[in-house]
Amino acid sequence: MDAVLTDRYTIERELGRGGMATVYLAEDRKHDRKVAIKVLRPTVAGVLGAERFLREVRINAQLAHPHIVPLIDSGAVDDTLFFVTPYAPGGSLQDRLARERQLPVKDALRIAREVGSGLDYVHRSGYVHRDVKPANILFADGHAVLADFGIVRVGDGTGAEVITDAGIVIGTPEYMSPEQASGDRYLERPSDIYALACVVYEMLAGTPPLTGDSARVTMAKQVMETPRPLRALRPDAPATIERALAQALAKDPRHRYATVPAFLDALETEGLEGEHFFAPRTRSIAVLPFVNVSADPENEFLSDGITDELITALAKVEGLRVAARTSVFALKGKPQDVRAIGSLFGVSEVLEGTVRRAGDRLRITAQLTSTQDGRALWSQRYDRELVDVFALQDELARTIVDALRATSLATLSDPVPARYTTNVKAYGFYLKGRYAWNKRTQDGVREAIQFFEQAIAEDRNYPLAYAGLSDSYALHVDYRSVPVHAGLERAKAYARKAIALDDTVAEAHASLAWCLFIYDWDWAGADREFRRAIELDPRYASAHQWYAMLLASRMQLEESTAEAQRAIELDGTSVSGRRTAAWANYYARRYDQARFHAERAVAMNPTAEESYRVLGLALVQQGEMVEAERVLREGVELSGDSAYPRSVLGYALARAGKRSEATEVLGTLEREANGAYVSPVAFATVYLGLGEIERTLEWAERAYEERRGWLTYLKANPMVDPLRREARFETLVREMKL
Repeated sequence: MDAVLTDRYTIERELGRGGMATVYLAEDRKHDRKVAIKVLRPTVAGVLGAERFLREVRINAQLAHPHIVPLIDSGAVDDTLFFVTPYAPGGSLQDRLARERQLPVKDALRIAREVGSGLDYVHRSGYVHRDVKPANILFADGHAVLADFGIVRVGDGTGAEVITDAGIVIGTPEYMSPEQASGDRYLERPSDIYALACVVYEMLAGTPPLTGDSARVTMAKQVMETPRPLRALRPDAPATIERALAQALAKDPRHRYATVPAFLDALETEGLEGEHFFAPRTRSIAVLPFVNVSADPENEFLSDGITDELITALAKVEGLRVAARTSVFALKGKPQDVRAIGSLFGVSEVLEGTVRRAGDRLRITAQLTSTQDGRALWSQRYDRELVDVFALQDELARTIVDALRATSLATLSDPVPARYTTNVKAYGFYLKGRYAWNKRTQDGVREAIQFFEQAIAEDRNYPLAYAGLSDSYALHVDYRSVPVHAGLERAKAYARKAIALDDTVAEAHASLAWCLFIYDWDWAGADREFRRAIELDPRYASAHQWYAMLLASRMQLEESTAEAQRAIELDGTSVSGRRTAAWANYYARRYDQARFHAERAVAMNPTAEESYRVLGLALVQQGEMVEAERVLREGVELSGDSAYPRSVLGYALARAGKRSEATEVLGTLEREANGAYVSPVAFATVYLGLGEIERTLEWAERAYEERRGWLTYLKANPMVDPLRREARFETLVREMKL
């Protein structure tokens, strides 16, 4: 560069480099001033075209605004394209964020206003910037100025003229709008508004709204994932700024603000002046897990049970939205600011409490807090006998609703508690059973069965205890690697018993539906029971989740992915819900989406083996064998070397051409089967990878004899594509009435 520009500029040092250009600090010899020279990489120039670039630079030179870095020179020397701007000694917003991470709200709004005024001028001049990001926001005399118009789009609003090739996805993934990340040819103003919102979010939260391990992952998230609410990361940020950002970050450009000034007005007016005018009209609440403060830690089942009962009672209140159990229990033991919790779950109030048990005496404290400003709305202490626990829960629910009525514009109905037993001992065993079941471990399932049986011994007509036994025996198959009939026959019987006792228990209908689907292969009966469960409790996320799998098996793939998404909407922090969405998209052959949901599940719980399995299978289908092997090996380690995870690894090894390693996996399974039960699905899976069709079909037929649930997905599962023209496979499909 010294040789090329020596007659005009003296290069001092490199300031930085990106994917498209390198920037140098230089001395302008004619005017005795510091300048920044940006040199376009030759490879980029070859793609975009030199004439296009120079023409674009000439247009950018027309942008004269106090908050836009002016262009003072440009040209091409020996096929090297460059342009020159004044040097900004104050550095960039990226530099400041690296030092401070989160900026004060007033500073962030001032920077947004200054940059926004420049961006609005760009839009009114007929251009779209396409690369608004912290690195392109510089500080001159303390004021923010917008820089770098290297990939600006020029047009008449209809895409009539595009100076840089819009078909090429260029920009910075963390600040790309969904349409830009998707390679949309004609980007308009809302794309820049999305990018500016990303910058404002980062100034306040300390991180961009969406990030990933690679550019591709980040771009996929821009298209599909909703960012965490701002106040989950920055509790002191005004709720109204959070709402303004949520609208500006809408996936559909039509749902964003139409202009930059409209977005800035929303940030300024709502954020600083109109906070109290924007209270939600429909109340929503998160009941956090009550804390066990008893001397005996074993009483934790009671604090969890009271939390569960309150969630159930409040969820039946018309006009009140209640955060799902799985979501709130993900925060157990992790104290957080109530404003952050409000943003995380989108709720207006948070209920917290403690439970202390001493013999047969209970002391419960409860506090209701506004997530808007952290103000306590109501608090109370209750001292009761343990035998009064049912009446106490009802009283708590009524008092909470009354407190909400006093501060809400919504008219709430009275809570109508569902009481399935009056036996306190039975209730205690039931709570212990659910506490153990929610561990989702082998030992937890065994303990849960014992507790539910004890509950039934105390009250033979306790439907929830039978529903709990049904759920436990259904998990028994997955977590204890036993033959299907040993678990699902009993699971089905207990679900029917619960329904016979009380037809209104949604959990029992969902449990029965799962057995009818995965074991009886009674498609119509399973569909009927799933619909009944959802009718009884539309907010029961597990019913939607399991129904999604039935729909996938029936090749109703659009409906399946929709149900899986509904389960996520109801319970956004459920790992199994995310995993179900991954399976639904895998069966629909939407492998990018399957990977997205599986990666999210892994991030939420890195110890859940099944998440690695579906992620690995999606990678295999995309031909990314090295990464698939890495992921599946990690899953095998987490599973304690269980048979089925190992078999899926064997399948992937065989597909990658590592037949000897796959054969070793097969030998290990055969030796294990000599002394313990190994599912025929494990053998079928490895033989499928090895391409041994006859052996695969032999083991698939054994799986049919055992009624293994894997067969329910024969029509949808991409793994079995090599079998589809085989007569024995077609016979299997017919016999299963698929």
